[in-house]
Amino acid sequence: MFQKSNKGQVAKRNYYLLSIMILMFIGLIIRFIYVQLMEGPTLSVSANEQYYYEEDINNINFKLLDRNDNNIFESTLKYYIVIDPLTFYTLNEEAAFISMKNVSYILRSFNRDYDISLLQYEIENGNKQYEIDKECYEKLKNIEDVRGMYVYEYTEYKKYNDWNIKNILASGVKYSDNSKLKDEGTLEREIYEYIKDNKKEQLKLEKDVSGNIIKKVFSDIKGNNNVATTLDYNIQKKVEEILKSKNYEEYGQIGAVLMESTTGDRLSMAQKNDILSNVNIGIPSGNGFLLGSTFKTILYEAALENQLIGRDEKFYLKKIFPKSIEKLGSYNMEQAYIASSNDTFAQIGWKVGMDRIYELSNRLGLFNKTLNLQDEKSGTIEGYKVENNLDIITNTSIGQTVRTTPLAALSIPNTVVNGGKYIKPKIINKIISEEGKILKKYESESIEVFSESTANIIKEGMIGVVNDELGTGSNAKIDNIEIGGKTGTTEYLNGDKKCSDGWFAGFFKYDNKYYSMVIYLPQVEEKSGSSQIACSVFKDIVESLTHSNIMKLN
Repeated sequence: MFQKSNKGQVAKRNYYLLSIMILMFIGLIIRFIYVQLMEGPTLSVSANEQYYYEEDINNINFKLLDRNDNNIFESTLKYYIVIDPLTFYTLNEEAAFISMKNVSYILRSFNRDYDISLLQYEIENGNKQYEIDKECYEKLKNIEDVRGMYVYEYTEYKKYNDWNIKNILASGVKYSDNSKLKDEGTLEREIYEYIKDNKKEQLKLEKDVSGNIIKKVFSDIKGNNNVATTLDYNIQKKVEEILKSKNYEEYGQIGAVLMESTTGDRLSMAQKNDILSNVNIGIPSGNGFLLGSTFKTILYEAALENQLIGRDEKFYLKKIFPKSIEKLGSYNMEQAYIASSNDTFAQIGWKVGMDRIYELSNRLGLFNKTLNLQDEKSGTIEGYKVENNLDIITNTSIGQTVRTTPLAALSIPNTVVNGGKYIKPKIINKIISEEGKILKKYESESIEVFSESTANIIKEGMIGVVNDELGTGSNAKIDNIEIGGKTGTTEYLNGDKKCSDGWFAGFFKYDNKYYSMVIYLPQVEEKSGSSQIACSVFKDIVESLTHSNIMKLN
C-alpha cells in the first residue's frame, strides 16, 4: 500500500517536471521566433558592424539631370580618413609600427590638430573621422599594412535652401514651414513621392577578424529613381553669369526665363540673386507682377483675330495719358505697337472690350500656374469683374492692371513664333529608374489660340519693336540674328523713390530654331530706364549663347 502511494507521488512529480520542461521549451521557441522576427535585423546589423565599415559617399539620394544627362547640382570632391582606435591600437602587429608613425606624421603635417595618438585614450568614443586634401589622400591610400584605418572620397553636391530652380525642384518641404511637405498635386511633391524611398550610395569595406580590410564594394542603388529635367546646365550657368556680371551689379534682382519654342522645354530659369525669392514664379507678390506695355501684344492679337480694327485704320491722339511720350500725332495699329503708344492702345482696348481681353489672356495661360510649383503665383486682371468701368479697361489696355509671372509671360512671344499655337511649357522631361526605365514621361500640350495670319502680323510688329526707328526695343538688336519682342514698364513709388519694373518678352532665331525668352527687372530707379536695361540683358544673353556652341543638344 505504501509502495503504491510512493509510486504515485513519483509519477506525479515526474508529470509536473515534464510539464515545466515542455512549457520552458515552448517559451524558448517563442523567444527564438521573437528574436528572429523582431530583433534579428538589429542584431544582424550589430554583428555586421564588427566586420564592416560603411560610409556615405555623397549627400543626395537622387540625380537631378539636365537634358544632356549632366547632374544639375554642382559638386565638390572631398577626402576623409577614418581611424578605428580599438583596431588601430590593439590589433596592429609590430611590423606595422613604422607605417602607423607615418600615418600620424602625414596627418600632423597636414593639420597640427590631427593628433591621432590621443585616440588611444578615447577608444570608447568609436571611430574618428578627419577631412584631408587630395595630396594627403593619395599618400595615405597607399599605406595598406595598417589595420583600423581607411580613406575614402566623398562627393558633396551643392544643394542649398535657396530659390534657385534646382533647389526648388529638389525640395519636398515648404519654404514657409520646413516641417511640412509641399502640397499634394504640386510638381515638387510629385518628385518627392518618386524619390522619397531612395538610398544614398555607400562604400562598404569588409574586414576580417584581425581587422584587415579584405574587400571594398559600393552599395546597390538599383531601386532608386531619378529626375530628368528639360534644363540645360551649361545654358543655365551662362545666363547666371550674365545676370551677375559687372554690367548689372547695381540691380538687386533680375529674372530670365528661356524656352525652346516648338517643344515648350524650359532650358533655363535663372535669376541674379537666389537668396531673394524667385521672381520668375512671381514671388514676392500675390498674383505676379504688373505686365505693363508687354500686354499690348495681346490687345493687338485680339483686335486682329476678331477683325475689329483694320490694319490701316488711323487713331488720332486724345490725350488720354497727358504724361505719355508720343512719337507721332496719329498711328495705325502696327505703328502704335512698335512705338508703344499708350493713347492709341487705350482706344483699341475700348473697341476690343474687357471680355475678349480676358478670354485671350486666359487662353495664353497668363492667369494659371504654368509649372504647378508650390509657390508659383497665378495672374489676374485687377478689377476685371467691375462692369462697364472705362478707367479699368483703359488701364488694362496698357497693362497697368494685368498681373502675371515671367514664367507665364513666355507664352506671349512663344505663341507668336509658333504660328498662334500655345505650347504649354514643361521643366521635367521624365522620371527614370536607376536602371533607365521610364516611370513617367511628361508631354507638352499644344492649343491653337489664334490664326497663323494673326501670328505673322504680330511677329512683324515684334521685329519692328527691335529694328524700326519708332521701336522701343532697339537695345536688344544684334546684327544678323532675327530678334523680336515687346518692352514693358510699370511705374510706382517705393517709399519716396520713383521706381519701375522693366520687361522684355521676346524671341530669337538660332540654327534654324526659335527660342523665347523673358527678362524681368524689378524696382529699378526711374532714371535708369528699366525696359531698356531688360533689352540689354536679353541681347547680352543671346550674344553669349549664340557665340558659343552650348545651344545645341548633345
